[in-house]
Amino acid sequence: MKKFFLALIAVFAITSVASATSYKLDESAVDNAIENAVAISPLELINEIPATVSASMKLPASAPAASMAPSKSPVGAILLTFFLGGFGIHRHYMGTRPWMWAIYTFTFGGIFGVVPFVDFIVEIVAAVEDNSVARYCGNTSFFMWG
Repeated sequence: MKKFFLALIAVFAITSVASATSYKLDESAVDNAIENAVAISPLELINEIPATVSASMKLPASAPAASMAPSKSPVGAILLTFFLGGFGIHRHYMGTRPWMWAIYTFTFGGIFGVVPFVDFIVEIVAAVEDNSVARYCGNTSFFMWG
């Protein structure tokens, strides 16, 4: 209980010293910065890699964005979802966050198996329509179809 009160006193002391009245915003400088901003694509950023990095890592400026999308087998994704969907292995295969399998596992198979079931249906529909699951590859959200 003593630690709680000390922490509470520390928070009140810091908030009493910190004051937002001393900060000033120059709106004309913000407007000027926004006007002079330059839009760049991720490919331009990749091509600005310093010369110390191997030239083989750079992409050509004319490389289409679609070529960066990973090409994963729709059959492989569907089979992984069917057999190991409750553990999120199919999401790892399609390139999501490295710990997505833990979320699927600790939510009892992705909210009691509902999420992997919907993933399975979505992958089948994508495979039938496009013969590809590329639009779901690299998706980092829990609900891959959302």
